[in-house]
Amino acid sequence: MDNSVVNKRDLVQNIIRDVRIDLDDYTQLNSMLIHQRKLMQSRDNQALLTHNVSQTALCDQLAKRASNRSLYLRKLGFDTNAGGMTTLFDALPVHLKPQIKLLWENLLQIVEDNHRENEINGRLLAMQQSTIKRVLQRDNQDQIDYGAHIFS
Repeated sequence: MDNSVVNKRDLVQNIIRDVRIDLDDYTQLNSMLIHQRKLMQSRDNQALLTHNVSQTALCDQLAKRASNRSLYLRKLGFDTNAGGMTTLFDALPVHLKPQIKLLWENLLQIVEDNHRENEINGRLLAMQQSTIKRVLQRDNQDQIDYGAHIFS
């Protein structure tokens, strides 16, 4: 068999394998985002610091696989975006298309779910920061320098 055909098959298999791994990892990330929100709500800063290290490491792995997927798509001659993935899946043998497309659609859905969870966490963080800022500003306004007028 031609080396280029074997190489293309390997690239497609790598893409499919990475999509499967991403499904598991994005599911884990979704749970982590929910846990992160609980830690923020309970103001458990120490646990949150530890948690965020793990969450960042997982996000780094996901980003690396997405980068690899783009590289594989480029090597196969497809666009390096979701449209390229759809074009790739359309080029697959008929017996593989349905299950691979379903994997991809599930991945897109869990990614969307993660974006939603992350936005909720971002709003919570912004509200907490706003509250802290208001409290600190109020504390600064309430302070009276009783000796300031003597030295003026």
